[in-house]
Amino acid sequence: MTPPLIFRAVLGLLMTLAIPASLAAFALAGMKLRNEGGINYQASGGFLKWLFWGALLLTLPGVSSWLVSEAVPGAAQMALGGPSTPYTNGINKVANDFVDDVLISHLLPVVAAALVFKALLDYSQGTSPLASVVAAMFLLGIEGIYRLATGSWLTSGAYSTTDLLMGAFNYAAGTISPIVGGLALSAGILAFVQHKDWKRFVGSGIGFLCATGLWALVKTWTGVTLP
Repeated sequence: MTPPLIFRAVLGLLMTLAIPASLAAFALAGMKLRNEGGINYQASGGFLKWLFWGALLLTLPGVSSWLVSEAVPGAAQMALGGPSTPYTNGINKVANDFVDDVLISHLLPVVAAALVFKALLDYSQGTSPLASVVAAMFLLGIEGIYRLATGSWLTSGAYSTTDLLMGAFNYAAGTISPIVGGLALSAGILAFVQHKDWKRFVGSGIGFLCATGLWALVKTWTGVTLP
């Protein structure tokens, strides 16, 4: 039975809006990163939740293609999207223009600048400015995250979402962690010269430098075969 035209048009509109919605989810993840306290995100906090929703929305085409191969009723309409109709074309264009011209190009830089200003205020009051600085860097890097996600991280099929998240983890462990580890070791050396507590900086730096090896060690202990 062919579904009504209006249902197919709305479904196509939702599939078209999935990509802009994923970028909006990444932006909300950056805001939650600042609100969760310090520079360490909470395991059950909004940062990871919005990252998951962004990854899921970004990989909907791949997931829908897998549902088609499994002969799930209605999945073909989801994979192909709805027909082009006069009452949805304008909405599609407005949504894409809003993400490109307003959200990425203007809104996120302004919010990131406000967070940098907030970092200066935090430091002037004797609190750590790193939470605001890290959140600002994350917001400014959303466009780069999107390019990586749709490039080397993105696969098609049933495991598109989990493969994207694992690609993000591998990037964080293999590219970002060594930089953080070097900075932590530098902070440890500076703390040692100033006769302050340097052991936690050195321990954290070694841990970040060994993040990939620690992950491989955990997989070996548990006996699981993960990427």
